[in-house]
Amino acid sequence: MRIALLARHREAIPTLVQWYRCQWGPFYGPEGKGDAKHDLESRCNCDRLPLGLIAFHGDMPVGTVALAQDLSTRLTPSVVGLFVVPAFRRQGIGAALINETARFAKRLNYNRLYLSTMVLDEFLLRNGWRKIDSVQFLDDQSGSVYMCEI
Repeated sequence: MRIALLARHREAIPTLVQWYRCQWGPFYGPEGKGDAKHDLESRCNCDRLPLGLIAFHGDMPVGTVALAQDLSTRLTPSVVGLFVVPAFRRQGIGAALINETARFAKRLNYNRLYLSTMVLDEFLLRNGWRKIDSVQFLDDQSGSVYMCEI
């Protein structure tokens, strides 16, 4: 597995758009307020936020994440849009993507990183993140907000 900047792999954006629409249909689907293509294209930066990353298994995209402002919490920099193809989950790809966002945040002179989630609580707590708040997501679901020092 390798992780690269989305800016260097724009050809993958149509695939990522499909992932986002399937995973977050209430927001990115036909009835949602979000525009997956616009969000992903805006993350095609190399040295500033928002910044997107993509994980590959060989030449096949298997995951993505971004370092950006979280629309639900307004916290910056936040890990957002984390997605790993279901067949590749529980193989460390999500953790590698999160770790890579931390490295980029550090390079951009940030010393904290945020992440809001409904599903990663145990993973984050095991890996040194601290719960700092609760959040109501844009699709009206509830979750937790975590922070880690980097």
